[in-house]
Amino acid sequence: MLKKTAVQKISDLAAQLMQKGTLIAPVREDAGFNFREISDAGQVDLNFYNTLMSPKSAFFPHMEDFVRYQTGKSVLDAVPVEISIKPAFLFGVRPCDVKSFEIMDIHFSGTGAVDPYWQKRREATTIFGYAFDLNTPADGADFYATLGIGAADPEGSDVFMMKKGDELLLKAVTKKGEKLLAEMSGLTDASPEDQKYFDETVATGRSFKTRLTCVEAKSIAKKFEDLFHKTPFWERISDACLSCGICTFVCPTCYCFDICDETLFGQGTRRRVWDACMFTDFTLEASGHNPRTKVYQRLRQKVCHKYSYHVRKYGVISCVGCGRCTRACPVNIDIFSIVDQAMKE
Repeated sequence: MLKKTAVQKISDLAAQLMQKGTLIAPVREDAGFNFREISDAGQVDLNFYNTLMSPKSAFFPHMEDFVRYQTGKSVLDAVPVEISIKPAFLFGVRPCDVKSFEIMDIHFSGTGAVDPYWQKRREATTIFGYAFDLNTPADGADFYATLGIGAADPEGSDVFMMKKGDELLLKAVTKKGEKLLAEMSGLTDASPEDQKYFDETVATGRSFKTRLTCVEAKSIAKKFEDLFHKTPFWERISDACLSCGICTFVCPTCYCFDICDETLFGQGTRRRVWDACMFTDFTLEASGHNPRTKVYQRLRQKVCHKYSYHVRKYGVISCVGCGRCTRACPVNIDIFSIVDQAMKE
């Protein structure tokens, strides 16, 4: 099913989705675009390249309460925080970010220990993928094409969108997406010419170039395995690193978290908060021992996890080439350049 609407009527489409549930879409902010819960349909803005933060927080919030309790009382009096999930629509997600959800599913629902918070949000959310503009060169930090992700890949989306001049084409990819589009008013049936344009854009998007070096999963996994004990290599590439952790927070496939307790006036909350392997005390043990006291050890952990350990265990690189870590890094460390240098060692 392929439908279309005028780009200028996106707010009408957004308003209908808001009537059905929570709408999370790109919003223009002072520093750039980010996904936010929409309170006014006019906030939705698809005139962006990509968001500053990844959309993973739609399923994995930065901070999430689990249990509330009172200090001094029995643990049996603690009250679990109920998971109240209503239908949601994640609107305007680039193909590389859609791919990241599949990778994150491995950890939160595919290893046998299902995370109910992640799983329920995933089940309740309809994903509207959104093709990159093939007439605009890729940002210099992007390298999703080298990882086999096309600029207009519809896989993983429930509905996939792309612009065609002043029109927005919407293709139902799953039964969930097909049912939703059938219920939406204001959409018209696409023409055979629109279908041809859609198919050609998807095909062209798979040859759209980002960076040139081809990254093959098993080869790079073996390369980093061989380089693991080459300390001079890791010291060189981590020389400027500040261990600020911004690369992990903007990353769509980083999923480290900590469980912590916060109490105030006898009222306590146990919650999950994002953490990062780049932080100095991430591996600090109760004994006081820290096996990764040096910056190069922490950067090595992050890179090897994505490009070696994850490949060995799950058969896929835990990176989608979105370029956010490079764009956000205050000292311009580029993970793709690290991969490139490793392949040349």
